[in-house]
Amino acid sequence: MTALRSSVSSRTTPAEQGELDTAYAALAIRERLLPIKVPAFYQRKLDEEAAALGHTEGPLHRMVRPTRERFGAAAGGEVPDWVDDRANMPVPGSRAIIHKYADRVLFMPTSVCAGHCQYCFRQDVLTDAHAEGGDLKGLAAEVDRLTAYLGTRPEVSEVVLSGGDPLTLSLRDLALVLQGIRTVPTTRSIRLHTRTPAFAPKIFGDDKKLDLLAEAEVRLVLHFAHPYEICGEVAEVLDRLDRHRIRLYNHFPLLRGVNDHRDVLARLIETLDDHRVRTLSVYVPEPIRHSAPFRVTLDRFFALQDELTATTPSWINAVRFTLDSPVGKVRREHVVARDRTAGLVTFEKAGQRFVFPDFPSELDIPGDLDTLLWRG
Repeated sequence: MTALRSSVSSRTTPAEQGELDTAYAALAIRERLLPIKVPAFYQRKLDEEAAALGHTEGPLHRMVRPTRERFGAAAGGEVPDWVDDRANMPVPGSRAIIHKYADRVLFMPTSVCAGHCQYCFRQDVLTDAHAEGGDLKGLAAEVDRLTAYLGTRPEVSEVVLSGGDPLTLSLRDLALVLQGIRTVPTTRSIRLHTRTPAFAPKIFGDDKKLDLLAEAEVRLVLHFAHPYEICGEVAEVLDRLDRHRIRLYNHFPLLRGVNDHRDVLARLIETLDDHRVRTLSVYVPEPIRHSAPFRVTLDRFFALQDELTATTPSWINAVRFTLDSPVGKVRREHVVARDRTAGLVTFEKAGQRFVFPDFPSELDIPGDLDTLLWRG
């Protein structure tokens, strides 16, 4: 295959991208990865990016279409489910309820997303769900299981809606989920994670959906990973959400070749702040299967944190740099040991330890700023 035999130093042409897409389709089936899914709205941005750069290795392309690196050797220490979601499913017969943190429960009412991210860290669980049909069969029954479970766990004060993307649900189904959760008196907060503003802003065309989110006092956590995802149409959606008094947040992974530069991080956070979106955290890409194209070393991750802190005002740099793990979110201060020869980092939090396989430094080639911010 021409694209796969080409020199890694050369840039992939739009014609060669088709070969990569075909090869990836076979890889996805064999390795249980999510298939390529790019909404027409986002594809227009990819076309603009490729026309400007003359290749398909720009930051937006890397997020949704495969690169040659997808077909390379594993970086080491990669696993299907790094955060161990399956070990935290407490309700027999339900894969929609995950209880990992004492005070909050994750509920996945759908495995469907508006688009698929190449870097998705829940590919293993979502691929299983897709094999079973995508949307939950019997959503009402699943909501009943959730509310019954919450009724036995008064320490749970927050329900986090994720998936999949809950905002791909119909208005009726979304109302069913939100109204069910609100019947539980001990639940004080509903958080909803979504990437639909970046992928499919027309989902927000109906004010009834915004009214529903506002009435339930949902905290909407967005997943913008690059400033070019926030075009005029997306900005208008953010402004409409703000006018509906919906609290807006963002968190995103640090992705090699996408946003792994101080200038990109600062511009993204500043752009979001302009639209009253508060950035919560930047997180380390998880060591899941075939994740090498996006991963960075912990040293570079922390160096970028320090650079952002030293060179930007507090309303930009007051974000968490964190790693999700089998024992919860950890930060630099939780590192208790490092074996640089073996590439292993030991974290400890609340008396629990785990070992993180760091990304090999020789593979951590930073993104080129002229490509990351090709508009200037």
